[in-house]
Amino acid sequence: MNFMKRGILGITRKKGKSLILLAVIFILGNLISGAISIQQATGNVEKTIKERLGTAATVDLDHDTLNNMPEDEWMDFEPEELGVNLIKQIGDLPYVKYYDYSMEQWMGSESIEPYQGEEMDEDFMMDEEDEIPFQLKGINYAPIIDLEEGKATLTDGRVFTDEEIENGTAVAVISENLAAENNLEVGDTFTLVNNVYSYDYDTDEEDIVASRDVVLEVIGLFDPKSVTQESDEDSESNMMFMMEDPYYQNTMYVPNEIVIDETNYNWEETLKADDELAAMMKEEGEDASFEYYEPIYYLNNPEDIEPFREEVLPLLPELYTVISATDQYERISGPMESMSKLAKYVLIVAVAATILITGLVVLLFLRDRKRELGIYLSLGEKRSKVIGQILIEVMVVAVVGITLSLFSGNLLAGQVSDTIMNSDDSNQSEYYEGVYYPELESELTTEDVMDSYEVNLDASYVLGFYGIGLLTILISTVIPLIYIVRLNPKKILM
Repeated sequence: MNFMKRGILGITRKKGKSLILLAVIFILGNLISGAISIQQATGNVEKTIKERLGTAATVDLDHDTLNNMPEDEWMDFEPEELGVNLIKQIGDLPYVKYYDYSMEQWMGSESIEPYQGEEMDEDFMMDEEDEIPFQLKGINYAPIIDLEEGKATLTDGRVFTDEEIENGTAVAVISENLAAENNLEVGDTFTLVNNVYSYDYDTDEEDIVASRDVVLEVIGLFDPKSVTQESDEDSESNMMFMMEDPYYQNTMYVPNEIVIDETNYNWEETLKADDELAAMMKEEGEDASFEYYEPIYYLNNPEDIEPFREEVLPLLPELYTVISATDQYERISGPMESMSKLAKYVLIVAVAATILITGLVVLLFLRDRKRELGIYLSLGEKRSKVIGQILIEVMVVAVVGITLSLFSGNLLAGQVSDTIMNSDDSNQSEYYEGVYYPELESELTTEDVMDSYEVNLDASYVLGFYGIGLLTILISTVIPLIYIVRLNPKKILM
């Protein structure tokens, strides 16, 4: 009788021992199956959510480090400004798909009215007394990155040309709703007012000390990506986006040179009206610059963010850092992180326990069959075939046990996941204290992360589980097989 047939008969003749081994493998297999299932699901969630968050990154001061600095060091610290050359040097890295850097300036107008929003509650309406409701957003990337990234769509007209950006031509791309509010069309012009204010500490009032008009031609209309109403209307995140929407609707894209000119004019007139401020600025240096750019980089894919960060950090001035859109995942992924860590520890313990317990069970069974194995060897059976017989007995039972635990472990993982997420969600806060970066933020919340989590059976999970499970059982059988190799048939049969 060949060793393969003996292996199959060994399983059926010793049903009690086979059932014990099956039960051990099934129980431990459930732990391995559940851990692998949870780890795979959390890994898929991280990949999916980070893809949704996008590849945007910016460079700014590390405000967490600044906030933790002693007060005397903080007061003496003078941050170095990011120069255009450094911004461009970073933008030339191979990870960057395209980038832009911009200045911003707020202005008023006597000829057009700001857009307030159609579904805004009165409590969230823009202040009617706000004299500077329009934001000029300077750009250096002519196609406009927000349009390239789908944050808005061009509904009429065109974007800028490189010549318009370089020369600071008085043209603008405004929102479709703002244009409709003021009966503006592509080709029309409108006038903004750059007022310079001086604050009187005695009367606690602001006075206009200088003013000039800025005439812009509308060359394009954009429609911002609307705020979704899928989440609860009373949720903090939805209210935040409802408040942001009118501000974006009143944003106007213009060449950076226009914003620079108006910023310089505003500062020059302010210094003329404020001798004390002028003297303080003079002490800091005659060449004090009023240009402050906010860079934004879009990378080729989310996997480039960490290599990009590693290459950029050595180039930055003191206390500057890289902030990416995927950093938001760290703030909203509490339940995922908890489950991922738990699954990792469970998998390690389960594999170690499987190797130890299964190895001991097989060893005990072999000791009871010492005489049987000695007879096989004394009759001239090769040790390799005896080992093969034992492997067949163990692996056949293991395949059955692993197959059963494949489904039950997956179901167990789903139940455990729901419990952990519900527990963590009750302690999860949506409020975030920190610096807000509109270019990097999204409407994703902890609920979105949890909704993306799904424990299911797929090919990669099945193959991964069978691979880890069978390899673990195979390793756990190595020690008992050493026992067979060392058997001396003469001593056994004496």
